[in-house]
Amino acid sequence: MIRLIFIIALAFLGIFVNPFQPGVWDFVFRFLVFVLIIYLLFNSGFLPGRKREDIPADLRPAAAQEQKLDLEEQVFQEYHLHDLLVYDERSMRYLIDQFEVIASLAFPDQGWIFLKQDPDKLKKIYYKNFTQAMLAGLQDEYDLTGLTQILDEKNTILIENNLNQETQLVNFYNPAEYKPNSFMGIPLRIEEEAPLFFIFDAAHKENFNAADQALFEKIRDNTAIFVLNRLKAYSLLSSLKTKEKLLKLAVDLNSSKTIAQALDKFARVMAHQFEASRLTISLAKPNSNVAVIRKVIGQGDEFAENAEFPLDEGLTGWVISKKKPYVIEDLEKGEYFIPRYTKQEKTNYGFRSFLGVPFMVEERVFGALTLEHSLPYKYNNATLDEIKSWVQIFSSTFVRQSSEPAKSSDV
Repeated sequence: MIRLIFIIALAFLGIFVNPFQPGVWDFVFRFLVFVLIIYLLFNSGFLPGRKREDIPADLRPAAAQEQKLDLEEQVFQEYHLHDLLVYDERSMRYLIDQFEVIASLAFPDQGWIFLKQDPDKLKKIYYKNFTQAMLAGLQDEYDLTGLTQILDEKNTILIENNLNQETQLVNFYNPAEYKPNSFMGIPLRIEEEAPLFFIFDAAHKENFNAADQALFEKIRDNTAIFVLNRLKAYSLLSSLKTKEKLLKLAVDLNSSKTIAQALDKFARVMAHQFEASRLTISLAKPNSNVAVIRKVIGQGDEFAENAEFPLDEGLTGWVISKKKPYVIEDLEKGEYFIPRYTKQEKTNYGFRSFLGVPFMVEERVFGALTLEHSLPYKYNNATLDEIKSWVQIFSSTFVRQSSEPAKSSDV
């Protein structure tokens, strides 16, 4: 405020007070007043000052220093091929264009683009009939069998003419209505992604020419390079967005006045970020073999908030006591029933997928986050890798705030 008064006073002198006759000394006086005004403005924060990087670390706000510790581990969220084809119109359009370039050279009757999603299933992502007749079935998924199975195993372009009509080697149609005499399959593999397949067939017995294979390979390889580059670009973009969300979470948690408030914020963010039928946060009681459920979002059951459970019986207790994450893709698989909390449980309440991650800093464990879903195969190791960064931030905040009596008294 004092500096602001000085600035106003100097401005008044420079504009309204004329102690010298117009000339050199009048110019010097006004110039000095101008310099003093600029100096005061600069040091008062009205003009851009030093960048954040130039400010010594010990003078920055404490919360800002803490974020660096929470986020120093690199987070890279992969963008998978299925996501790319669903959300990136340009990639899907390019894939279809290259598919139709091959079709214009091979003259098939019909063609498909398939994505292998499961070990024995093909998902149809594009189909085109190049004739007037409707030849293929209208299913979205087909079994990986016959020629498509051979194509998947060999991973090379497969051209088969004069097909045996006594066996259904291609299962994309009703054999009573149509059986192809020629088949061509082009596998397209992009690093560790599930493979794509361009598949064509024709009623003509000698429709596909093996001499064209080298040309088709070049088109396939160029397509794979394009799709791979798009995948990397989207993965990077996804990574940056994830880091931004993690930073926001860290700032929000550090601004919490109590641990209970931080826990509630963390639970709501995780419920939004990861799909779950039920999200549970449990905290271990100090110096005991018992944990307490502190937060539940989603489906309720007898294990509600404030319910206690032993650490040596169910899945959640195992995660805490063993200090290890745990993923079960299908709770109904296997011969034995696996309880979530206690031996007294007789049902999983309709949950099929389970993921548990301990809250840990170094070797100290103090609880766990668990996600459960009514659908099987909802969680896997990729989900686990993604969730660890979020849990790490909450773990660091919990330990830090637990050391502050004013904040830890509510736990």
